[in-house]
Amino acid sequence: MRLVILLVAALILGAATAPEQPLDDPSLEARALDLFKELRCPTCIAQSIHDSNADIAGDLRIIVREQIAQGKTNAQIRDFLVARYGDVILLRPPVKQSTIALWLGPWIIFLVGGLIVFLTMRRHRANSD
Repeated sequence: MRLVILLVAALILGAATAPEQPLDDPSLEARALDLFKELRCPTCIAQSIHDSNADIAGDLRIIVREQIAQGKTNAQIRDFLVARYGDVILLRPPVKQSTIALWLGPWIIFLVGGLIVFLTMRRHRANSD
């Protein structure tokens, strides 16, 4: 009985971690690969679902392939994923009011950091004179 339980568990776990199946049509698979490189992994930092080994990235690759197989366009697939995850799913989110922090945030942090370094060095020079 234990052997049967172990075999069933192994089959279930094996099915859950089965490798992704590429699309049969090479041109459709090329489209999928291009889309993978445009989409950000929700759990990774600045990594596309193409480059990520995270489980969610694998799930997203499966979703993209399924939608391509259903005949959806790249724009329709992007729209579906943006509706589900927001603009942050895109490696290059559009510039709009809701994503302005994504575009300007790093620059503001860089400028504030530079200003702090400049003022600290100036104060240090003034105190050493």
